[in-house]
Amino acid sequence: MLKDSQPNNSLPLPNSLSVSPTVELDKVLEFVDQNIADFCTYYQTIKDSDRENRISDFLVHHFQLCKSEQSGGFFPYDFRKNPTQEHSGKETDIGVFVLTRGNKPVPIIEFEAKRFSESSNNKEYVCGERGGIERFKRSHHSSHLSVCGMFGYVQSRTASEWNTKVNEWIRELGTDNADPTIDWTAKEEMLIPIKSFNKLEIYSSQNLRKQNNNKILLWHYFIELN
Repeated sequence: MLKDSQPNNSLPLPNSLSVSPTVELDKVLEFVDQNIADFCTYYQTIKDSDRENRISDFLVHHFQLCKSEQSGGFFPYDFRKNPTQEHSGKETDIGVFVLTRGNKPVPIIEFEAKRFSESSNNKEYVCGERGGIERFKRSHHSSHLSVCGMFGYVQSRTASEWNTKVNEWIRELGTDNADPTIDWTAKEEMLIPIKSFNKLEIYSSQNLRKQNNNKILLWHYFIELN
């Protein structure tokens, strides 16, 4: 197949029939999967703060360094902090852009980040005014996207313990939620385990956007930084 002979770092040609329409997204997710586990060690060597935004700065820097180290400085995707939203004033924490002048700079995937700690409002990973999953479900984040992700910075307990808590909160919302503008009842809302590494757990969920009756797939990376 033509796509099998295509250089790994090259961009597909516009309207090419020889590559999957999700090839760019697939490459970014593969890159994240390959490099996210090493962030734990890197963070411990340069750690100077437990604040969420500071950790996200370090994570973006880590990904940018990995790009240079693994691809000779060329990887046609750029990781950036706080990409603006076209139809919302609520910014996600990290966005990934294709480095091309052919189109306006719109993220092809976005990530929200939340801390899990003894001093955080941990339920905000799921719901509330600043709720991460809820913002994706309401299209306050990434309304143009059907696949996004979240980083959970685990600063106390373990990733598996927080996964249990997150699913408890989602289950409670599916049972008791009185807000008719959002729906948490489907079993696909739960985080299911996908991959497990040392100090890293990866989950996924399918989350309903009730306003337009479509779904967004979320990849959840719980990184143990404690």
